[in-house]
Amino acid sequence: MKNISRLGFLVLIIVIALGSCKKDPKKEQIKAISNLESELYGAQAMDRDKGLHMIDSYLGFSEQYPNDTLSASYLFKAGEIAMNLQLGTQAIFYYDKILSNFPSFHKIPECIFLKAFIFENQLGDLNKAKQFYEMFIERYPNHSLSNDAKASLEYLGLSPEALIKIFQEKNGEMN
Repeated sequence: MKNISRLGFLVLIIVIALGSCKKDPKKEQIKAISNLESELYGAQAMDRDKGLHMIDSYLGFSEQYPNDTLSASYLFKAGEIAMNLQLGTQAIFYYDKILSNFPSFHKIPECIFLKAFIFENQLGDLNKAKQFYEMFIERYPNHSLSNDAKASLEYLGLSPEALIKIFQEKNGEMN
């Protein structure tokens, strides 16, 4: 009898020990993402392959945990990396996903502004850029990027030469 109760106690200890060794996959994924971020952002220049891998990691987390608040932050970071890698359409996709799925995310204004910026500077769609700059100004008139959005609208579509001429005229440097 003593041996059976000892055996039962031993089995119970083993079950508890094995259960406590079980790793939380979500925490492990967050840790892996953090390690990748350190590697990517620690470099002097963004490595394209590492950037793409980072985007995949962010997207994987957001798909696996669509309701987690970290998903919005990770999608925003994926959008930033995509934009920096000149993947404008992909960046727009991530910002749209945030706008649709996380309407109370604290960086919603930045998502709208960056969409306008990408449409203007990477995709060359000035009509869409105008639409999103105007939306940004209307919704967030006191935001720190509001003046940037107004200036972008004012100079939307102008060539670098035309911009230089305007700035020279404003500064009284016209020859």
